[in-house]
Amino acid sequence: MIIVGEQMLTLGARIAEIEALYTCVLDTTGTRAERRFLAELAETGARLADEAGTAARTARPRPASTRPGGGARPRPRPRLRRRIARTQRTADWIIARTGRRSG
Repeated sequence: MIIVGEQMLTLGARIAEIEALYTCVLDTTGTRAERRFLAELAETGARLADEAGTAARTARPRPASTRPGGGARPRPRPRLRRRIARTQRTADWIIARTGRRSG
């Protein structure tokens, strides 16, 4: 699903606001101030939940293919093949480095 850019920006701003309020709660020494920050944190969390719900309901479906040529994504290589490829690259690098030094 694609969420419109403005909605994503709003959600990001709410998350940043929540992080800032949480930091204020942690840094506060007085009980009264801590309660105030916790109340603000709760309100901001509720707004974030509402806005995220709205964004989820209004999201557009993604197009079938966004890749040039319309093909599907390539299958990821299994871990063993990735390790073999990395070992081969490392061996080639070592051979190339030691080959330059001889002389």
